[in-house]
Amino acid sequence: MARVLDDSAARKLGPGTTLQHVLRLAQQLNNTDTPFDMKTYEHLLSAYSKAGKCDKIKLLLKQMKAKDIKPARIFFDKALQLAARFGNSTLQAELLLHMEYYGYPKTSKTYHYMLTCMRENMELERALDTIEHMKKQEIEPSTLSYIGIIHLAVLLQQPRTAYELLCSAKQLSDFPWHDEFLFLQVLRSSAYHNEYDIVKTIWEEAVIHKKFKPDEGVCLHVLNTAGKNADPQLSSSVIEYIGRQGYPYRECHFQLLLETFALSGNIIGTFELFNVMRAVGIIPNKKTVAPIVSIFVHDKNAIEKAKDALHHIASANSEKLDIAAFNLVIHVLASSGKNEEAISLLNQIDEFGLKPNNETLDAALDACIHSKDVTLGEEIYKDMISKGVKKTVSTLNKMVVLMCTQDDYEDAFKYLEEMKHLSMVPYRGSYYKLVKKLAASNDSRLNIALDDMKDYGYKLSTHLEQYIQKAEELEIERKEGLLSSSSW
Repeated sequence: MARVLDDSAARKLGPGTTLQHVLRLAQQLNNTDTPFDMKTYEHLLSAYSKAGKCDKIKLLLKQMKAKDIKPARIFFDKALQLAARFGNSTLQAELLLHMEYYGYPKTSKTYHYMLTCMRENMELERALDTIEHMKKQEIEPSTLSYIGIIHLAVLLQQPRTAYELLCSAKQLSDFPWHDEFLFLQVLRSSAYHNEYDIVKTIWEEAVIHKKFKPDEGVCLHVLNTAGKNADPQLSSSVIEYIGRQGYPYRECHFQLLLETFALSGNIIGTFELFNVMRAVGIIPNKKTVAPIVSIFVHDKNAIEKAKDALHHIASANSEKLDIAAFNLVIHVLASSGKNEEAISLLNQIDEFGLKPNNETLDAALDACIHSKDVTLGEEIYKDMISKGVKKTVSTLNKMVVLMCTQDDYEDAFKYLEEMKHLSMVPYRGSYYKLVKKLAASNDSRLNIALDDMKDYGYKLSTHLEQYIQKAEELEIERKEGLLSSSSW
């Protein structure tokens, strides 16, 4: 039988064919009244195991008991392994009872097959209890046992448990330090679930020292974790790794890094990153800085630090100062109602050695809108356009809104017409602002503006409809009041 099993393996025969050959030999032994011995039953079990027939184990045990043949430990090891493959915990429990009956204590190998079965059934808590019990019995789980349950913990989104098991496994003499997949699986799960301390430790050990190579997805998760925990050192390490691996830099990489630096209070580092982005071919813009604007708006100290950072970079190395940082500070000042400071900073743009762009103009117009300074806004607009700043749909919409901050809003139509001439689609917000102004002024062009909105696919909000209706009612009341007074 042993020769048949070896031959089937060498010839790569299928499980069914091998089992048929072994059963045929067993039948021949029966026909010649040749008694089965322990080896015979082991060979039968091996054939059944190859065919995946774990239901035959109990039959073999019954026959052996009837013939007063004590199963060898290797028989139970093979049987437990077969039951584990199919996650048959009930069969394993019966086998363990038989082992106890025959006086075989549980060994590390026994527990390994038990843990393998638990892994197949995704019984993490039971596996952890079993490992704890083994340690109390002074039986060390094998490396393979640890690895199996580590992968289960990762699968069940329990990264801290996976890491603790990894730490225990690393104490074993045969631990596979070269197992890149194992380390990176725990790193990925830990980063995804924001287990910052674990991420930092594994990144240092696995990536920095062991030179393991996480994919870009893992890097993004680690960057996100570093950002949430304001760790610019970890973020910088990830960005450097991405560059070394030849991955193309993308805006999302730097957005996470920007958040990290900003949250840590390193404003100078935050602003210098804009220059780094531009150097690798990523043009920073207001979309890039959007995630960090709130950090400055809600922190007065951060605003002052931002202004100081501009001056520091300009004096230390003006080439590192990017227009995106300058625009950000103007935008933050305007959003915080510090319009005079925003304009004052704008007037220093030449001193910083910077050339304004359309986002500089937008930020400056925001300050003028907040302060309702139409004259200054028009002056800034004309000056920057004359210096080569291109008109954008955003800029022209801001000019419409700016015109609507004063009683004489006639030029709002001029900028609307200019957008139409340039095949630009006016923003809904611009129309809302203009419509409210027209309604409040009882301007006969209200219906024209409403028709324009519909043509662009903009629906009136309930609030705007109520506003128009209220304005009409006030106008009627005003006219009725005039009529009543004139009748006297």
